Amino acid sequence: MYRRLVLFGMSVVTVALIALVIPLGLATRDLVRTEEITHAAEHARTVANAWEKAWQKASVGKSDADLVQLPEMPVPAGDGQVTLLPPGESPLGGPIDPRAEQVISAAKKGQSANEDVGDVAFASAPVILDDNTAAVLVTMSQEELREGLAPRLAALAAVSLSLLAFAAVAAWLLARRTAQPISDLAQVADAMADGDLSARAESSSIKEVQDVSTALNRLATRVQELLDDERSNAAELAHQLRTPLTVLSVDIDGVTDPEVRARLEEDVLALQRQTDEIITTARRSTREGLRARSDAAVVVAERAAFWRVLAEDQDRAPTISVGEGPLWVRLTDEDLTTLLDILFQNVFIHSPEGIAYEVSLGPTPGGGATLVVRDYGVGFDGATPTERNTGSTGLGLSIADRLATASGGSLQRHNDQGAVVVVTLGPPQV
Repeated sequence: MYRRLVLFGMSVVTVALIALVIPLGLATRDLVRTEEITHAAEHARTVANAWEKAWQKASVGKSDADLVQLPEMPVPAGDGQVTLLPPGESPLGGPIDPRAEQVISAAKKGQSANEDVGDVAFASAPVILDDNTAAVLVTMSQEELREGLAPRLAALAAVSLSLLAFAAVAAWLLARRTAQPISDLAQVADAMADGDLSARAESSSIKEVQDVSTALNRLATRVQELLDDERSNAAELAHQLRTPLTVLSVDIDGVTDPEVRARLEEDVLALQRQTDEIITTARRSTREGLRARSDAAVVVAERAAFWRVLAEDQDRAPTISVGEGPLWVRLTDEDLTTLLDILFQNVFIHSPEGIAYEVSLGPTPGGGATLVVRDYGVGFDGATPTERNTGSTGLGLSIADRLATASGGSLQRHNDQGAVVVVTLGPPQV
């Protein structure tokens, strides 16, 4: 955003400078030409004065006939080409441009004149020689008319560049002042997305940013209130469900029929397990931010090692294959652990002891990871693949499915010489 604001400010200033510099450049050019023509007129007047003085000096003690010839005199140095036009004689100093006839006529009538015809300029001055009038013509070439223009244009360019640099600094400071509060808001939003609902946006002097800060803080407060209510409801649910289950377990001990008592104990154990899964799911939103992230290779290796103890106790032969990490997925460590424990429980509860199982983890093209858990037991029932034994509701796999979907992936189940669960875990959000 800094760059865009600075570029916008620079673009506005550049356009304004162009709109200003072009007229100033043209005005400077015209001013320089006017000054050069003025210098030519002054030079013509200086030469005319020198000619008059020389004529007066030469005319002392001489008749009018002797004054016809132009006296010799040094021509003062100055801008432009000087041409002397004595009365009744040929011009001295070079050929005369036909376009200078107007200023020459004015000089012969006793008036100074100048004219700019584009590529050249002319300046003339009259010379009073007793009863006759001569003229001095100064011709300025295009190059002479441009003398002094380059330094002034350079000065104008330097001023423009200075203004542009000042505008760049001002635009950067303004962009920083404008964008910094927005960056702070983004950091607060990221913290909330990561699960830190205690983060709050600070006040800003920019009204629009302040409005967003107020709305974001209000939203965070409301979300925190809802999560607190959900946490309280989950705790109350746990208490309300576990208390009657405990009482039911005590009552089962009074059943005299061993077969009935064993069946009831199994049902109560399944119900306790499902209750724990429900509570875990209810509390999940309090643990996971919107940008959950975990290394699946590390978590799978840890959980596989944890369940290996039980596998050895049941004479199972586990085969664990974990790809080289890190394999980042969009789940927290706790949620990924829950998903893995559900899949391991599915193997140990719904397949006979001594049955081997396999766990493999590898990268998924495009990011994320693919987890495959296979056992060589009876597999899923053909009619209801989520139910593998009597008394099972498939709630565990349903929770695992929701966790996989929350990561941006999916969970697929099928039979292939036993039960196979394929879980695709999506990559974490940037």
